[in-house]
Order: sequence, then C-alpha cells, then structure tokens
Amino acid sequence: MNLHNLRTFLAVRKHLNYTRAAEEVCLTQPAVSRQVRQLEEELGVRLFEQIGKSLHMTDAGETLAAEAEKLLGAMERTAEAVRSHRSAERGSIRIGASTTPGFYLLPDLLGSFHHRFPKVALHYIVENSLRIEQALVRNELDLGFVGAHLANENLVLRPLLEDEIVCFTSPSHRLAKARNISPGSLGEELWILREKGSATRRLFEEWLSSREGTMRNAIELTCPETCKALVKAGIGISFISIHGLRSEIRARRLVRLPVRGMSLKRPIFLARHSEKRISPVMQSFLEIVESGLPKLTLPRD
Repeated sequence: MNLHNLRTFLAVRKHLNYTRAAEEVCLTQPAVSRQVRQLEEELGVRLFEQIGKSLHMTDAGETLAAEAEKLLGAMERTAEAVRSHRSAERGSIRIGASTTPGFYLLPDLLGSFHHRFPKVALHYIVENSLRIEQALVRNELDLGFVGAHLANENLVLRPLLEDEIVCFTSPSHRLAKARNISPGSLGEELWILREKGSATRRLFEEWLSSREGTMRNAIELTCPETCKALVKAGIGISFISIHGLRSEIRARRLVRLPVRGMSLKRPIFLARHSEKRISPVMQSFLEIVESGLPKLTLPRD
C-alpha cells in the first residue's frame, strides 16, 4: 500500500473535496482522483461515494482512515526516533573501564554526562584491563578506559593522562614513619594484592622483580577498595594508583610509603575498536572527558 496514496486519501477525507485536497498535497485534482482510485482497486472497496454534489465516505473509508492515521503517526514517530540519533540528545553508549579509571576517574565524568544528556542510556562496567580489551574486540563496548597498553591490533589507543602507582599502608603500620625503604626489604611484608590480569599489579610486579624484590606473603582480592579497607584495618601494605588515595591521604587515614627508586608512571588510555564509528553520543562524552579530566588529577604530595 503506497504511503503517498494514504496521505492523499486522508487529505480527501479531511476536505471531502478533491480540489481542496489537491491544494493541500500539492498535486493536481486528476492526480488526487487517480491515487484514491488506486487505493480502491488495491483494497477492492469503495472509499468515497458521490451523492448529488457532496462527497461522502463509506464505512470502508472510515475504517481505512482510522488505521491510516495510526500507521502514518507510528511511521513519523519512528523516523523522528531514528533522526534523533544524529544528535547526542538520545541514544545509548557502552563504556568500560579498568579499575583505576573506573573507580577513581570516570564516575564524576559519567555524572556530568548524565546531567547534560539525561535521555541517553548509559551502560557502564568496571573490569580488569584484559576483560575490557576482550569486550572492545567483541563490540560489547563503545569506549574503554584502561591503565595498560592493549596489544590487540584491532584497537586504537590514545593516552589521556599520566597515572602513578604508589605503595601505601595504614598510619599504625611500623613502616608508616619510615623515610627510605629498600625494595628488597619488603619481601617479608604481608601484601594485599589485586587479582592476576590487573594492569596495576602487572606493572608493579615487573618493577619489583627488576629491583630483586619479592612478595612472598599475599592476600589476593579483586576490588581495590577492599584492598584499601584491609590496609586501613592494619593488615599489611599494598600499592595503588595515586588517584585512588586522594581522600585517604588528605584525611591521613592512609600514608604513602617512600620506597627507594620507585617511580612507576603510566598513561591512562582511551581505547576503541578501529572500525567503530564515533557517534554523536560518543563524541559528546569524549568532549566531557577532555574538559573534565584535568580537574580530577591529584597534585603530587
């Protein structure tokens, strides 16, 4: 059934006059008559009847008019919903982050984005860097934020800001007041560690091994906040992004350990699939990231 014919039919129904209907739809009167006749032939019913000088709708015409209005209204709403994706006002975005950006950098930026674009559906996961990489490759995420250089050749990475990994403990720990700690002296300490697959753990282990240090006693956890909670309770020492110690250092609930020669810096990367088109929603989020990240960096203590 031709949509143009339906629109013309509704104009005739509105005016009950072929000439005025033709003026509304910008067609000639014969063209309007022809389109109505095509509908009648297609449906096998009369839609209008001429009684004297007046044009009247048949019952079949009334039924078609009611259904045509529903159909055309639904199509216009569908078109408008699809057209809305040309802007960032509607749509969805899938964001994943490894634990450092996921816990300590992205939440404020996500909040800013939601307040500015409340109708955009936001999907957010926090996993280790390896799982974020896998999700990007499988197109389960639009954007990823990680603290490791992802090796997959299908991904495009861009450094966003510099991060630093530091050791820390509770103020009550015997090392809290130390001024110069040798990496080799930490082998007997109880370490609170992130799980294997964590970019933070991998980077620290590589550095410690290069200084002939070891971690013989360890408790392994998947959440950095749980690691901090155990250390606050006086259980061992740990390491984390400096961004993750912001409030605790200022409140003196945790202290940074001065480990000799430790200068573990790395970039936080933005990652996406190389074949992923940057939608208006993605672009708007990236603009918030670019403007908001400098406000979230922590000055060195």
